[in-house]
Amino acid sequence: MRAGLVVVAAGLVLVAGSERDGRFVAIAAVAALGAWWWRPERDADRWRRAASGEMATAALLRRLPRRWVVLHDRAVPGSRANIDHLVIGRSGLWVVDTKTARARLQVRRGAVWAGERRIDTGPAAWEAEVVSEWLGAEVAPIVAVHGDGLRRRGKVSGGVRIVPAARVVRHLRRPRWRRVVSRADIAALAERAGDIFPPR
Repeated sequence: MRAGLVVVAAGLVLVAGSERDGRFVAIAAVAALGAWWWRPERDADRWRRAASGEMATAALLRRLPRRWVVLHDRAVPGSRANIDHLVIGRSGLWVVDTKTARARLQVRRGAVWAGERRIDTGPAAWEAEVVSEWLGAEVAPIVAVHGDGLRRRGKVSGGVRIVPAARVVRHLRRPRWRRVVSRADIAALAERAGDIFPPR
């Protein structure tokens, strides 16, 4: 398929040389080929890595104690956004956003970077605010990154802690407030969250 498109594009470029406005035809042919060659594959690869990362995080979250509740891939009412993982347990309510990084992770200028790409904590912070408003309870965001180079304690960026995915359960189990959430409250909040944020 790709080889055929290359031949077609090359033919258009050669034919374009004899046309009055041939250079524009040539540019259009090359641009169209480039758009097909790179964009779909890169988008599909990004989607596959994101889906794989979310599944890996879901597997890690299964290590949480039995009475904890984890809701995966939940729709946000009135938005196209989704919550990767909504966790409700003794330490409180958490929105866990999964990221995957092929480039080595580094802490620079107060943020976590994967190569030249900054890990964005904005979506997790926004999702935590939305869940908090709907449930009437405090919700903390956390970003779990699958990648190498980030220290075990992670880094707080934009008010959100970014941690290595392998350490996310350890961070979730740490009490953030003096009053831990009771079993009855966990069940009630989980039921409400399940009704408000349906599976996507």
